[in-house]
Amino acid sequence: MDNEEKVIDYVNTSEFMTFELGAMKYAIELPKIREILTYPDNITPLPNTSDWVKGLINLRGEVVPILDIRLKFNTSEGTYDENTSVIAVITEDKRMVGIIVDLVDDVQRLDTSTLAPVSEMGSAIPSKYLKGYVRLDNNEMLVIMDIERVVDKEELKD
Repeated sequence: MDNEEKVIDYVNTSEFMTFELGAMKYAIELPKIREILTYPDNITPLPNTSDWVKGLINLRGEVVPILDIRLKFNTSEGTYDENTSVIAVITEDKRMVGIIVDLVDDVQRLDTSTLAPVSEMGSAIPSKYLKGYVRLDNNEMLVIMDIERVVDKEELKD
């Protein structure tokens, strides 16, 4: 074993949950995540909502809207299989919202001081919903999603 581990400056780092939407990897700040669920089959559909608003579930007594952000952002066909997961996030205004993703990956500690603006890289998701991206050690790009913007009440109206 080599002892030359990279020293991490914890002041600028945060833990993020990484997940996949189509071919890209995204991340959300870990403190915003309440739990990860397998795709529930008991979603109550809501009439007169856009197709990406899948409906509501009851999560431990709390009514939680389930949003398929894959459909909203056209990142994948939105297939529902054993990898399809729901990330339940808590918003700043204390709402719980579930977002459907293709695959939940893992938790990573990222140095947020190295965040680069998304406009430079081009993304399936409009940059107003993204905080930026970091390049990982394997040269892969990880896009940090601004989950507050994605699940904003105003967004749910269109």
